[in-house]
Amino acid sequence: MRKPALLLLALAACGADFTPRSVLADLRVLALVTAPLEAGPADSVTVRPVTLPGAGTGVVEERWSFCPLTTGASAGYACVAAACEFALAPAPDGSVTLAPFALAQQCLAAAGAGGAPAAGVPAQVPDKVDSVVRYRVTASDGQTREAVQVVPLYTRAAPLVRNAPPVVTGVTIGGAPVLGGARPPPLDAGGALEVRVTLDPASAEPYVDDAGNALAEALVVSFFTTAGRFDFDRGSGPDARVELKDEAILPGTGTAQLWAVARDGRGGETVVGPFQVALPR
Repeated sequence: MRKPALLLLALAACGADFTPRSVLADLRVLALVTAPLEAGPADSVTVRPVTLPGAGTGVVEERWSFCPLTTGASAGYACVAAACEFALAPAPDGSVTLAPFALAQQCLAAAGAGGAPAAGVPAQVPDKVDSVVRYRVTASDGQTREAVQVVPLYTRAAPLVRNAPPVVTGVTIGGAPVLGGARPPPLDAGGALEVRVTLDPASAEPYVDDAGNALAEALVVSFFTTAGRFDFDRGSGPDARVELKDEAILPGTGTAQLWAVARDGRGGETVVGPFQVALPR
């Protein structure tokens, strides 16, 4: 009878040492900020990564690719053909800009160059497809991360009303507004600071899904820190609140960097931060 009890104790000990996802201790891709979020046939799309390497490391390699025609979410958005996977060269600021419709046409031309198109490749681009930008980053310690951004491509005409990212209207830490660059109050020993992100309620946009259902976006804000612990790692918009606690802070750590990422569930992402919080010494 003692063995199960010992096992439970061991599991509890492991859980106590677990680093929450909200703590930035390793390489992360916080967001792929995209504009516009939905593309028409004449549009160019720009995607900018928000990437944070772990402490003491740096980014050594970033690779971008685009596929206009994929096998869908259930297959990890794999490209329908190798000829349709296009490498993208980043600009000096790290972003990439592409023309989805032009690349979709190149995809069909390349896939059918030997005669009939390859299996899974349509004869022409459908009226709407979920094209995909893929980003892969490697840090100096060998860690890699991959992020995917789905860009709905409308090949007949751009949608009259396009999805827009969440609009952040305010950020307060410990009750102090910090969105304009003001310094937040310090975290006291054994204490906590409320971290609050407010969004424009109109950011929860109505839309119609592919099945014809009328829906409204559900706004979510994810919180991240380089030190300390949140009571929850995310909150629901338009008024998302969590607490940063004086927990699991290594000796000699003077400040914590806080970030927040607001998402609409349809590819819209807005990043705010970092905000510098002084820690107890």
